[in-house]
Amino acid sequence: MLETLIVLGLILILAIFLIWPKISLYAIALCLPIIDWNFYIRDFILPLADAIALIALVAFLARLLYQQFFKVTAPIKLKWPLFLPFAIFLAISTLSAVLAENPLYSLWYLIRWPVFLYLAYIFMPYNLITNGRVLKKTIVALLFSSSLVLISGYLSLYGQDWRDSFFRIRSIAWFGIFPFGENHNLIAEFLNVGAFLFLTLKEFLKKERNRRWCDLGFILTALGIVLTFSRTGWITLFLQIAVYSWYKISKKQRLATAGLLLAAILIMSPLLWKMGQLQKGNVSSTENRILLTEISWRAFQGRPYLGFGSGNFINLVGDNIRFTAKYGEAIDSHGMLQKVLAENGLFGLSAWIFLLIYLLQLGYRSLRRYYRDSPWILPLVLAAAGGLFFQLFNTSYYKGKVWLPVALFLAGFRLLEAKYQAQSILKK
Repeated sequence: MLETLIVLGLILILAIFLIWPKISLYAIALCLPIIDWNFYIRDFILPLADAIALIALVAFLARLLYQQFFKVTAPIKLKWPLFLPFAIFLAISTLSAVLAENPLYSLWYLIRWPVFLYLAYIFMPYNLITNGRVLKKTIVALLFSSSLVLISGYLSLYGQDWRDSFFRIRSIAWFGIFPFGENHNLIAEFLNVGAFLFLTLKEFLKKERNRRWCDLGFILTALGIVLTFSRTGWITLFLQIAVYSWYKISKKQRLATAGLLLAAILIMSPLLWKMGQLQKGNVSSTENRILLTEISWRAFQGRPYLGFGSGNFINLVGDNIRFTAKYGEAIDSHGMLQKVLAENGLFGLSAWIFLLIYLLQLGYRSLRRYYRDSPWILPLVLAAAGGLFFQLFNTSYYKGKVWLPVALFLAGFRLLEAKYQAQSILKK
C-alpha cells in the first residue's frame, strides 16, 4: 500500500513538473539544503534535494522531446552554459575513469555527481529562467530554504549550556534525521549564500519598508554564520563583505568604513576569544585535514597526470592505515582542489581551475559592465562566489546547493546582456 502511494505521488509530481516546468525550478530551490533526508533504492542513496531535481530533469527532457516530435509550440532554443570548461573537465575525467582500477565505479560516480549536477542544477535552471520574474521567484524560494536553515540553527542554541566552550549554532534533528547535514560547516556554507541573496532581493524592491526587512534578514543570517564558529564561514563572509563594501562605498567613505570595521572587530572580541577556545579543542580537525591533503599529494605523486579516477579519493583514505587507525571511517576530501588532484590528476585539476577562472572572469565582467545600472548583480555574484569559495575547504563541491546559485548568476548575466543589447540596437 505504501509503495503504491509513493509511486502515485511520484507520478503526480512528474505530471505537475511536465505541465508547469517553472514550478520544478522553485521546488528544487525550496528543497536545495535537504541533503540528508535520503531515499534508498537497493544500494542507491538519493537525497530529497537530488530526488526532486531528478524528477524535474526527467520532466524537462520529456517536455523537450514532446515539443520536438509533435511541434506543438515553437522549438526551445537550448543554451549550454559553461559548456566548454565543463566538457573539458568531463572528457579528462572520463579518460581518468577508463584507466582507473575500477572503471565502472569511476564512470558511475562521474555520471552520478558531475554530470548530474551540470544537467540538473546548471543546464536546466539556466534554460528555465527566461525572464526577470522567474529569476526573482527562484531567489525568493532559495531565501525561504535559507531562512529555514537559519531558524533551525538558532533553535539549536536552545538547551545548550552557554558556559560550555563548545556552544554554537549547529544542525538539529527533525523526526530522527538531520535534513541539512550534521556538521556545522554544512549550515554555514548555505548561509553564506543566503545572506547575499537577501541583498539581491533588496535591490529589486522599491518600498523602503520591504528593503529594511531584507537588511534585517542579512544581519540575522550574517550573525548566524558568526555563531556557527565555522572558520571557513567567517573567512568567506569577511571576503564577501569586503568586496560588497568596495563597490558600494565611495572612496571618501572607505576610511570611515575601515574604522567601523575595526570597531566591529573590537565589539566581537568575545566571539574571537570563543573561536580561539574552540580551535584549541579542534586540533584533531586541523590534523585530519592536513592528513587528507597529504593523502591527496601522495596520490598525485603516484599517478600525476590522470589520477586514480573519479570517486576514488575516499578509497585512498580507506587504504591509509594512519588515517583509519586515528580517525576510523574514511571520509571524502575537505577541499575540491585536493580531491580533483588525487582523482583526476594534473590534467583534471587544470581543467577544474580553468572552469573556476572562467566563472571568475564572468563575474568580473558582469560587475564592470552592469553593476552601475543593475546593482542586484553584485550580491548575486557574491552569493554564488561564496558557495564556491567555501568548497576550497569543504565537501559539497558536486552538490546543487553550491551550483544552483551559480546558475542563477549565469542566468541573470544572460538577461542583462540581452537587455542592454536590445537597448543598444534601439539607440541605433
